[in-house]
Amino acid sequence: MMVPQVLSIVHATFPAHERGKVFGLFGAIVGLGAVSGPLLGALLTQWNIAGLEWRPIFLINLPVGIAGLLLGRKFITESKAPKALRLDLVGVLLVTAALLMLIYPLTRGRELDWPLWGHLMMAGSLPVFGALVAYEKYKARKDGSPLVELSLFKVKSFAAGVAVQLTFGVVMGIFFLVWTLYMQIGLGWSALRAGLTGVPFSIAVSVAAGLSVQQLVPRFGRKVLQAGALTMTAGVLLYLFEADRYGTGIASWQMIPPLVVMGLGMGLIVALLTDAVLSEVPREHAGSASGLINTTTQMGNALGLGLVSVVFFGAIDDERLAQAPAETGAAFTEAFQNSLGWVAGVLAVIFLVMFALPAKPKQHLEGGGDEPAPEPGVEKEPALTH
Repeated sequence: MMVPQVLSIVHATFPAHERGKVFGLFGAIVGLGAVSGPLLGALLTQWNIAGLEWRPIFLINLPVGIAGLLLGRKFITESKAPKALRLDLVGVLLVTAALLMLIYPLTRGRELDWPLWGHLMMAGSLPVFGALVAYEKYKARKDGSPLVELSLFKVKSFAAGVAVQLTFGVVMGIFFLVWTLYMQIGLGWSALRAGLTGVPFSIAVSVAAGLSVQQLVPRFGRKVLQAGALTMTAGVLLYLFEADRYGTGIASWQMIPPLVVMGLGMGLIVALLTDAVLSEVPREHAGSASGLINTTTQMGNALGLGLVSVVFFGAIDDERLAQAPAETGAAFTEAFQNSLGWVAGVLAVIFLVMFALPAKPKQHLEGGGDEPAPEPGVEKEPALTH
């Protein structure tokens, strides 16, 4: 309920010429959280508070939730639609069913030896997605309250941006889980050591995100995103080389160069991508577009996690490990390399799709992008999405 509103609130709160900086800060924080979260989780697990082992990780929600409630009440400006939209429950059910039919068989398929029902479910997800599109068109004509505003996909930059968000989410879903399995099970590292190893990545993401928005985007626009994809690919290939060269004897410090390169590339992407995707979206659909972007990223993450069973565990010979448990490290290292190859391939696709994004977001063009200030007493145009 919260995630889709974040970008909508940005649209409702900041003028166009300031959003690039805000999106850059947003991207830097997302990147920081992606790695600092596992580190904090590792610390809580290591400390074993009151003998609860890993369970205190759920308590993180309490201080964060309370702070969000208090700060949000003070600083988030109210923004309401003049006419309340109807909740599209049928659309919710259809998209949930379609995603479940696609992702569940991917997650369980290898474990269950790829049963026939799994293939049928994945094939069946396609007509369900088709039914979702048909129903959303009908809902838009009926009362203008579709779950997915399909007209947004007529904007080339938005359609391309959603495709990039989805595939980038897949990359992140695959990499972070596989990386954790590789370090903790394959290399036998503790949760804390694995978490600390990711700190250089986190720092690099934040540095690149801040630099890209302030210095690079106004001059180079879309090329910054593409440079990020290429840089991240270079980092993945360097990691692939090092994993092969050092095997199970690899040290944390040897992972720093590829992680820093990957982090710099990711920072260049996350800081600009949302800005570029939303730059040509009509303002009246900003809320729907923002919700779709965040939701698409979550869908990509879920799909990536489902694909882990294919690209990572699919490369591990269970019978071999059962006969020789000592080879677990080598097997996990090989599976990690296989996964990195897939990640590099997806990043190459992302680079090509980025050509459909605008050369420069409108608010970064000289003299453009500012909306007229609302007249006194006139409520700001709504942006929150349902």
